[in-house]
Formats: sequence, C-alpha cells, structure tokens
Amino acid sequence: MQQGQAMRIAYIAGTALPSRVASAVNVMGMCRAFTAAGHEVTLYARGRQSDAPAVFEAFGRPPGFELVLRAPPDLPLGKNLLYPLLAARELAARPAPDLLYGRHAYALAAAVARTRTPFAYEVHALPRRRARRLAEAWLLRHPRLALAVAISRSLADDYAAAVPALAGRPMTVAHDGADPVADPGPPPEPWPGRPGAPQLGYVGHLYPGKGMETVAALAEALPECDLHAVGGMEADIALWRARLAGRANLHLHGHVPHARVPAYLARFDLLLAPPAPSVASSAGREIGRWMSPLKLFEYMAAGRPILASDIPALREILAGTGAALLLPPGDAPAWAAAARALLADPARAAALGARARAALLETYTWDARAARILARLEGPRA
Repeated sequence: MQQGQAMRIAYIAGTALPSRVASAVNVMGMCRAFTAAGHEVTLYARGRQSDAPAVFEAFGRPPGFELVLRAPPDLPLGKNLLYPLLAARELAARPAPDLLYGRHAYALAAAVARTRTPFAYEVHALPRRRARRLAEAWLLRHPRLALAVAISRSLADDYAAAVPALAGRPMTVAHDGADPVADPGPPPEPWPGRPGAPQLGYVGHLYPGKGMETVAALAEALPECDLHAVGGMEADIALWRARLAGRANLHLHGHVPHARVPAYLARFDLLLAPPAPSVASSAGREIGRWMSPLKLFEYMAAGRPILASDIPALREILAGTGAALLLPPGDAPAWAAAARALLADPARAAALGARARAALLETYTWDARAARILARLEGPRA
C-alpha cells in the first residue's frame, strides 16, 4: 500500500444495524473516520437496506459512506454462516476493494476467501468457541493479513501468547474512541432531577459488572445528589427498576439514540465510570481484562469531571493523563467522598474535565485512531 494513496475500503461487520450494542458505535465511528481520511468506504452489516437512513440518523451522521445491509434468515446459523455468505456475495459483485477491514471473524474470512485483497482484522476479545478460534487462526496466519488491531495492550499481549504464529506479524494497539463534541444539542426535557441538586450520570449498559451496582450504592450514599443511568436493554432496565423501587434520587432513562448522548452528558456535573474488574459483555462473556469502554471516551469528549474505577483496563488509558479520578472499584464510601470533594471544589472539577477533553482530542478521537491504523498499513511492514 502506497503512503497517502486513497483506497477503496470494504468494512466487513457482523453487527446488526441499527443496534444498541457498542460494536455499532465502533463500526460507524471508524467508517466515518476512514471516509474523513479521504478513502471510499463501503460498510457491510446485518440488517434491512430500507433501514439505512435510520442508521445514519440514529448516529447523527450524514450518509458519507455506502451502507450495505443484508438480513440473513432468522436461523441458528444466520449470523455466523448465512450472513457471511451474503456479505461475501455482495462484495464479489462490486469492484474489488484495496483493503478489507473487519472485526467479525466469520464474515471477514468469507470475504477474504472471495478476493485477493489484503486485509486488517480487529480483535476485541479472545475467542471462546472452537469455530471462531479456527476462523481466527486462518485469518491471523493468512499471507494477506496486512495488520492485526487489538483494542488494548492486555489483549494484544494475550493474543501474542495464545497465537504463536503472530510473532513477527504486523500488530498494533488502538483503543476505542469518540468524536469531539462541538454542540451537544438541546438539553433533554423533561428532566427528572431536582432543581439545584448535583446531577451525577452514568451512560452505558446495565450488564453485571458494568457499574450499575456502584451507581445504585452511590444513590444511597449521596441522598443530596440525583443519579442518572442512561442506556440498557429493556430486561435489564426492568430488573433495576424493581431493585430500586422507592429510591427517589436514582433515575433510569433507558435507551436514547446515540446522537443524543452528548446532550445527556452535558447535563451532568460528574460522570461515573465504575466497572468492576470482572465485566460481562452483551453475550455474557468475561471482557474486563481487555475492554476499551466507549463510554469513557465519550465522557472525555464531554469535558466533564470523571470518576473511574482503578482497574487495569482503565488505568491503561487514563494513567498519566490527569483526565479522571481513579478510585477503588465497588468502594461506595470512597466514591461518595470523592464526589463530594469535587462538587465542593468547582475549579478542580473544571480542570479535571478540561484535561479529559484535551486527552481525547490529542489521542482518542476516531480520526486519530483511524490515522494510526492507516499509518501502520502504509508502513514498510504492511
């Protein structure tokens, strides 16, 4: 690949669009960033083609790249066998791309098998199932692998240990990211918080270990504050509503379109990122060691002070930046004390938020992430 050359990039995703899962945010962010870098991008994902306008609207993006949605039959092998075949067939019917990029092993493997194009494979967790281990082994040993991308240093190290064939192959670490926020949009109305009460916010899923347990404990420890949780699937929201019956200062907003998230973040005085060391993904698997939480980067983009769990996955991103207060995970009294101290010192809180935004702009935008990946692809080892 020649440096600076505009490419036709086919992003092969297994994500369903529209969707509430974090992978949808990652995929849409990267396709926008690759496009902004001057490349012609086509995104292949699961869904109905008629929903494409709604996908762009939900993410607040103009349709700057082509979106090809194909819905496999609703069968046990629909996502991991039938959809990859559909996506590969669509890809083969179009002019050959210069680069394949993907994070869904089965769909990317099907596309690689149908082309002679170099490819990059992005990994988010070590595989559990034998079928995916086999698909990844084939991809990671393939002579046309131009780059493997891991979302954390811990994950890159674990892949290097688990896949000896990666030794000497091009691999890079690229944490997740967020777009800068110029205008968060109009504030959410009506707002359930008490006038004059400090507003503390959590945005994200409500899976075990993600942090809702600490948010609930803080609502009890900080009766003078209003706490808010934005996001979650209906079943998880219902579960927490039942658990929190009678807790008047904790408000569950449910899912909001991703384009509206900045308006909620702007409404909060403090932002909470309290995952436990052990975190379950949407599929119920353990990802705590490897995660690169999207909400953390979106918090940084908001420029609000952040309280975050002092766990390796977050320390890898935040250490040395001064962009957040790192606190013992699950220690509600320590979190409550830190929150009260920041609320009592507006200048310190503002400085913390400013450092968070500066770190985002310097290192963790989607554009910066795409630029690092493209630079490795254009380098002598790619």
